[in-house]
Amino acid sequence: MKQLIDELKAIPGVVGGCIYSSREGLQETNLPGIFKAERLGAVGKHLAKLYSAGRMSFDDLTDVSLHYDESVVVARELQQGLLIFALCDPAFNHNLLSMSFNLLQEEFRNGAYAKTAPEASTAPPVAVARRSSLSARQLGLLEDMKLKLGRILGPMAGFIFDEVSDIWERQGATAQRLGALLELLDKEIADEDKCASYRQLIAAELQAFQEG
Repeated sequence: MKQLIDELKAIPGVVGGCIYSSREGLQETNLPGIFKAERLGAVGKHLAKLYSAGRMSFDDLTDVSLHYDESVVVARELQQGLLIFALCDPAFNHNLLSMSFNLLQEEFRNGAYAKTAPEASTAPPVAVARRSSLSARQLGLLEDMKLKLGRILGPMAGFIFDEVSDIWERQGATAQRLGALLELLDKEIADEDKCASYRQLIAAELQAFQEG
């Protein structure tokens, strides 16, 4: 099915795409390597939930779009439980992408694209291995911080927080280095007022963690 997303990549403004299955996770991607498979899978899962919820309210729902300052994610359901989504520049041509989705969806339903089995992997993801070494209190704090970041950065907060916390864990995930984690998050938030608001939101959780 990689042909599907390769064709999308030819559209001006489209950085790349992914195929996501609700049952099997991420199937294909042609996005640059900086976009980790486990994170793209998390985005696909989020989009699938939005699509399912939206269809309950709108019978004629076709595309789901998430708009951010520097990018737009657009998703289309090829069949129940199987999504194709594209990461685009803000100035992309939505009509052209929608037309391409229409054509690809019709060809997919007519059996034009064969499903390719994902490569088997015997090693667990590096991020999972690192997370398994954290204590329950550390994991709880990180989840609270991720949840609160959503109030500042919106739907992509979880994706951003996981990327930043992975970097922090590689450098050393200790109580003494929580300041380093906050500094990394400040760079991602990139707004002085929002940084201050975020620190205020998580102040109680940080104090409780440090007090043990």
